[in-house]
Amino acid sequence: MADNQTEPSDLLAERYGRRHGRGRGPIVAVSAAFVVLVAVASWLIVRTVNSPLDASLHSWDPPRGDVLPVTVELRRDAGLAVTCELVAVDVRQIVVGQLELDVPAGPEEHLRVDAEIPLQGDGIAPELTGCSAASD
Repeated sequence: MADNQTEPSDLLAERYGRRHGRGRGPIVAVSAAFVVLVAVASWLIVRTVNSPLDASLHSWDPPRGDVLPVTVELRRDAGLAVTCELVAVDVRQIVVGQLELDVPAGPEEHLRVDAEIPLQGDGIAPELTGCSAASD
């Protein structure tokens, strides 16, 4: 080939600015990451929306003698019996009291339940460790 002649691919690269060595790898990687992110977010949203039970610790009062008064807020499907685990901790986060709170099935979907955690030490704060549908 003579010096004044160039390859056809070189002419195209010169005319259209095409670069060699850069493939579709980054585009495919970003697209795949986006699809995975959307799938995970969708799964989390569906899981949260379809949950028949949501519980949180609403409030508590200072200890009275050997008990720590607490209020638990529940959102549940009507007719669902619920069991919640509550613990009381001291200043060092050591468990000094425990209560298994059983909430019977009923027509209310949103309710607040008062309970008293029995203490075996200087409890200062309650923790709601979890709630689940009660087993029959």
